[in-house]
Amino acid sequence: MVDQQAIDVSVYWVRWFAALLTVVQFTLYEAPPGTQLPYPRWWGAVPVASLATINVVGRRYALREGPDHNQAARRVAELAGDSAVVLLLIAMFAFDPVSALWTLILVPVLEAAQRGWGRAAVVVFGGLCAGYLAIQVVDAQVDPPSLSLDSLTYRLGFLGIVTATVSALAARLARQAAATSAREAEARQLRVLALASRRMSSLDASTVIREVTGVARSFGFHDVEFRTRSGVLRGDAADGSALGVALNGTMLGTATAASWFESLLVAMPAQGYVVVRHGERDLAMAADEVTVVTTVAQGDVVEALLLARHPAPVKAYQGEALALLASQAAAALANALMFAEQLALEERLTHQATHDALTGLPNRALLGDRLRIALARADRHPDVLVAVMLIDVDRFKQVNDVLGHASGDRLLREIADRISATLRPEDTCARLGGDEFVVVAADQPSAAAIADLARRLRAAVQVPFRLGEVTLDIDASIGIAWAPDHGEDLETLQRRADAAMYAAKHRRSGVELYEQSDDGLSAENLTMLGDLRRALDQPGQLVTYMQPIVALDGLRTVGAEALVRWRHPVRGMVLPDGFIPLAEGTSVIHPLTDHILDLALAELSKWTRAGLQVDLAVNLSARALLDSSLRRRIEDLLGRHEVPADRLCLEITETTLVDDPARAIATLQRLREMKIRLSIDDFGTGYSSVAYLRNLPVDEIKIDRSFIADMKTSARDSALVRSVIDLAHGLELKVVAEGVEDRATLDALVEVGCDLAQGFYLARPMPASQFIEWSRTSH
Repeated sequence: MVDQQAIDVSVYWVRWFAALLTVVQFTLYEAPPGTQLPYPRWWGAVPVASLATINVVGRRYALREGPDHNQAARRVAELAGDSAVVLLLIAMFAFDPVSALWTLILVPVLEAAQRGWGRAAVVVFGGLCAGYLAIQVVDAQVDPPSLSLDSLTYRLGFLGIVTATVSALAARLARQAAATSAREAEARQLRVLALASRRMSSLDASTVIREVTGVARSFGFHDVEFRTRSGVLRGDAADGSALGVALNGTMLGTATAASWFESLLVAMPAQGYVVVRHGERDLAMAADEVTVVTTVAQGDVVEALLLARHPAPVKAYQGEALALLASQAAAALANALMFAEQLALEERLTHQATHDALTGLPNRALLGDRLRIALARADRHPDVLVAVMLIDVDRFKQVNDVLGHASGDRLLREIADRISATLRPEDTCARLGGDEFVVVAADQPSAAAIADLARRLRAAVQVPFRLGEVTLDIDASIGIAWAPDHGEDLETLQRRADAAMYAAKHRRSGVELYEQSDDGLSAENLTMLGDLRRALDQPGQLVTYMQPIVALDGLRTVGAEALVRWRHPVRGMVLPDGFIPLAEGTSVIHPLTDHILDLALAELSKWTRAGLQVDLAVNLSARALLDSSLRRRIEDLLGRHEVPADRLCLEITETTLVDDPARAIATLQRLREMKIRLSIDDFGTGYSSVAYLRNLPVDEIKIDRSFIADMKTSARDSALVRSVIDLAHGLELKVVAEGVEDRATLDALVEVGCDLAQGFYLARPMPASQFIEWSRTSH
């Protein structure tokens, strides 16, 4: 392949040199004695201007951007112009027999030979010789001939020999130059291909597309694109985003490509590519173009097709290079996809390790890092504070109990969104678990600014939430501590913010700044839990009290409810509300449940041996009900105390059922299979019990004291109690009324058909040791 641009440049320089020599010729020329210039010297500007015009116009078109489809015509025109200028110069000095300008005939001939135009060189030589003879003939008619015939023959013969020799040599050199240029071009293309292959190993899909496009262009291709079943990925416009969609959607792993390419796939295995000519396929291309198509495949699986346009004809090595590119692209894209998947997996794992799965907020580990960064920045600016705020959502457990965990999770996500929207980008909100959020607010100017931010956060949480058809009014308690005044590490600041939060709950103020006196409020719970764990191992601290249950059809004692009391060595007698809720939030609830059942069943065993045939009811917490080992533990306790299972009644609350209905009902069913009696406590205070009653394996319901207490004064409560009793009896369930405080209430319950009752009017809770004697003397 001849480098025509290099030849053009050399020709341009020769023209400028010829123009310079012409100027020198006319400037320094001295006519022989007896002759003179037949024209003014300024006429020399004509050939000089002609050469300059040819150069300027030719160079302008040669350097113009875009393809030059008239290159051959332009160069032929330049050759004709050079020939005309040569004849003009020869004609201007024909009067001088010693002028050597006739040798300029060689210049256009050599130009044609240098361009590889052998026939054109012969034609130019013949034309210039004819023109030279014509000039001599005209000159002989005007003046006496300046040259004899033998001189003309000598000159033309000499020019012919020189022309033939130089043209042959120039043609050979042109062929060698073309071969050398072609080899150099191929070498350059191979270097580009090798470099692109190394770059394709960068495991970046967009880089693969870009490199394939660049190499294809170096081989003379254009409009490079990947065809997939889902669309086209143009290499000159791929930014990686569209590529990612294609790779993950249909490119890698797709068994077939577009249907109209399927016929081409049969012809490809032989040479790795096919050449689609104009009109053969539904491809829009110019008449002088072809499209080379090759497969992008992994083994026998065709993932895509690589298409590239090329001016016809296309050489075999160019098609093979495109096929090689396609095979490398397939491997590179597969590696890029695997790398992208691995990177995405690592990013997901990193995110999971540092963020809360439910809300997407940072977790404790990331919160610690953010706080350390904020504290380090505050060290450089002593006039700013770093605040840590502990936000606890009030009554969140009730939302979970009543509406279920799905609604609770949705509420937590919305709370997280509101808190994040209130904060600045440099602040951090994290979820530590449950309904607790921690905020790290950096670069705060004062404690007043911190308190103002806390109030805005609380106001954001207080805006009603809409969960389906339910509107919830949520409140929050916020405790605040800040560095450097209250600590300089996450543990200290969080502990003191936690103390301030407990103070906010205790005082019902919503927002509290940490004070040293608050440490006692937060430490109280920890101390209480520690004392409770020790109480389980020390006999006599946890004791049972019994409240009799009376049948209303004769006021006879048929059972009792076991109530636990804690004889605290310092606090004195602690009622269940003072420690049971605290235990339910920790693992202490399980050994506490076993301890209470053990005490209660021990008393029931005594009653049985004493000939007292009554039932015993024991309250069961939500966490205990959801414990998979509960049945086994109760079986062990019943066997140890030799108590029939049908003498034990376990009471559960409505909210316990709502917490995890499927799991709770399954546990109740297993307990029912043991012949244990089951009762729903505090009936009427929940939202879903009526819906569950039909399917629950229970024996009785216990109406909450709040409805019983107002039966005498509220017709609505009286009607409600009557309706519940009728409903229960319709389902063959017994009804227990709790909180009977006077005779009028007892009579009203008898009137509406209630089965059982308990309350202060009938008997107050008493130590278990007194129950046998009371039951014998109360009749």
